Amino acid sequence: MPEAQIPSGVADPRAVFVTGAAGFLGAHLVWQLARHTDAEIRCLVRAADSTAAHLRIMDALRRYRLWHPDIAARVVAVPGNLTEPRFGLAAAAYRTQCTEVDVVVHNGARVNHAEPYARLRAANVTGTESILRFACTGRSKPVHFVSTTSVGSATVTRPRLTVLEASRPGPDVLTGNGYVLSKWVGEELMARAAERGLPTVIYRPDRICGSSRTGATSPDDAAWLLIRAAVLLGGVPPTRGTELSLVPADYVAAAIVRIMRTGADAEVHHLVNRTSLPLDTVWERLRGKGFDIDLTPATELAARLAVTAGTDRDLAKALILGERATFARHRPTWDEANTRQALSGSGIVCPPMTADLIDRHIDYFIDTGFLPRPV
Repeated sequence: MPEAQIPSGVADPRAVFVTGAAGFLGAHLVWQLARHTDAEIRCLVRAADSTAAHLRIMDALRRYRLWHPDIAARVVAVPGNLTEPRFGLAAAAYRTQCTEVDVVVHNGARVNHAEPYARLRAANVTGTESILRFACTGRSKPVHFVSTTSVGSATVTRPRLTVLEASRPGPDVLTGNGYVLSKWVGEELMARAAERGLPTVIYRPDRICGSSRTGATSPDDAAWLLIRAAVLLGGVPPTRGTELSLVPADYVAAAIVRIMRTGADAEVHHLVNRTSLPLDTVWERLRGKGFDIDLTPATELAARLAVTAGTDRDLAKALILGERATFARHRPTWDEANTRQALSGSGIVCPPMTADLIDRHIDYFIDTGFLPRPV
């Protein structure tokens, strides 16, 4: 990577390059960028052409109840692929992006906690290398990289330990989770780029849930898959003392866009919820909606799930991901000093975990058919 040049200003960017815009958090980032900047929002999306790429972004905005006609006019879809040289763009088109873009928000990744690192490397590591190369070509462009708290939590060796934003665990303490390892490598690439002069900022959001306003979320998270399994199987194991902590996507995206505009550099930001909710409260809210859920021994539930999963794709996912679900009895404490300072005076705060927040998610799942309508 060449030595970085002086970066352009980002307080009022003219063009922002976003990856992962057709995904869950990506849609929220597009929405926040449209609300809080006047920038052209250039979105790299896997698609055959710009029309198909634009349609994918609009579909994501509609799915998560964010679509507005004004946003459609602000989005410039760039059909391409992170894993290909120059993102698969023609040389002239790539040079144009390199010289016109002011700042990069790298949110694109293959998120799969069941696949090994080798299968995730192309999208999550090679793709990040390509983003850094892009950021250093033409003129220097700050890179805002979305990672995960799972990288920082690798340093947790005992309950209630505080994880600092500056924590950079070595690879020897990482778990066997290929996705987390790929994000750790991404953070290392960002840190090395920063050492050579490229402005980089790393964001570590905790488990992301839907909008605090609508509950619209991605149903592929292990937490929601297990909750759906509980509804369909009619039972839950004992969960007393187990807490659920979720970070609404609208807060995560708002924080990233705000920090992006402050010109922060070489910082790590934890985006977490300082509150949690007993998992038993989730079961109570489901019962309140009319679902029949009984306390059932874990062994019996596992047997029911194994029998039923063969005919239900999402139940099969729940079976695979069940052991990886991070319903925690002893969560670490997350240092948020950088985040609090960067958001000071902005009015941007993480909404607390409440029963109402869970209700919004349940209602969304019923409306979209992810959960059956209670009888």
